[in-house]
Amino acid sequence: MDRNGGFETVAALNSSAPARPSISGDGRYVAYQDLAHQTEGVYLRNRTAGTTSAPLEGPAKSASLVQLSDDGSKVVYLSGSDTYVHDVGSGTAQLVPNVTGVAIDPTGRHLLYAPNGTGGPSLVLRDLQTGADQTVSDQPATAEVDSVSAGGRDVVFQSAADGIVPGDANGTSDVFVRRFF
Repeated sequence: MDRNGGFETVAALNSSAPARPSISGDGRYVAYQDLAHQTEGVYLRNRTAGTTSAPLEGPAKSASLVQLSDDGSKVVYLSGSDTYVHDVGSGTAQLVPNVTGVAIDPTGRHLLYAPNGTGGPSLVLRDLQTGADQTVSDQPATAEVDSVSAGGRDVVFQSAADGIVPGDANGTSDVFVRRFF
């Protein structure tokens, strides 16, 4: 921390248009989206090593950052109509097709997503190790980054739908927590 101004340069990103920064819990990694080029890219800065990755992108050759997991092990990004979960350790990306990634739990194991298209549930929680999906809400609902607790036990979301819980028929938006296991 700079004692004079109270700021620390987290990363010199060498970008004229960085956006949507996300930092790991220990501050080692910073993921960000670069809007300076004709195609958007997602980059990962390792502050300890002083290195920045090549752009993380899918076949669409453009990507939008969703979230960096708190432990810094996974970067979730969107490319085309698909979601990718980049494993920082192995350098590989897991494709979750035809969904919009919403959030990842702090450990990087559980992905909250919204299926593309209509019909079916509006929010689903996937265990990235087993591939098992659990419906969070089968009514219209939305969520934001940081909506999934460690280990995927709890998911917070909002909805104006009636009937998510008994007696809720007022048609106004409420906040819900869905607990698994």
